[in-house]
Amino acid sequence: MNVAVNLNASKVPVPHAQWNTLDLAEALAYPTLLLVIGQSNSILTATGAQAHERLWERTRSVDGPLPNTLRLVEAARAADQRVGWTRYDLIRTPYPQTLVDRAQYNYWVKDKADWTQDDWQRDADLVAEIEAVRHPNDLTLFYATLGNVFLGTLLTQHLAAWGVRTLLLAGYHLDWCIEQAARTSRDLGYNPIVVGDATGAGREIDEAPTLERINTFFAPVITTEEAVRLLAAGKDRRTTRGWP
Repeated sequence: MNVAVNLNASKVPVPHAQWNTLDLAEALAYPTLLLVIGQSNSILTATGAQAHERLWERTRSVDGPLPNTLRLVEAARAADQRVGWTRYDLIRTPYPQTLVDRAQYNYWVKDKADWTQDDWQRDADLVAEIEAVRHPNDLTLFYATLGNVFLGTLLTQHLAAWGVRTLLLAGYHLDWCIEQAARTSRDLGYNPIVVGDATGAGREIDEAPTLERINTFFAPVITTEEAVRLLAAGKDRRTTRGWP
């Protein structure tokens, strides 16, 4: 697999030839939503229910996914684009469940029988670094499906009301929620762009092949540095054209 190492030493693939004629600055000149998935205490704290993945440690490295996410948020706001966050519960007892769901969901929490409702609430809350940059007018989605943010939420209604055409995707888990969001947004007629070094998988070994797969089939994968530059370029185009 041909992987280019960017300045952040991230596993971002070389742009696929099919994207050579794609004007990413134009895509980001359109109304855009930066959708940041899975920024919860469950994933990003040492005491979270998913702490065994150690994403809470890996993501905070220098130029890691969490610092890069904060850069993306700043750049999206500077470009007058919208920002959205997602939340979910790992404990899913009240959720509608198939037999397959029940087996999987119970396995996830089998060693957490002593957790209280307060423990689970804290686990689902956004991590402190993200909460500090979240604005009251940001979109916050709570979803209860296995991992598809488009199902069972009002995401498509928000996108339609705002005229959003491009989704800039970042967050966790890359090989699950991010990839599903990229696939579904393509099928629904949006322009997805994945910011590879602002994402992470539960297993680090899965990150490069997942980014390669997304880049090959579903959406261009770019770096945070590129995304920041393209967001600014998109704003310049809107200003020149007199777009709101």
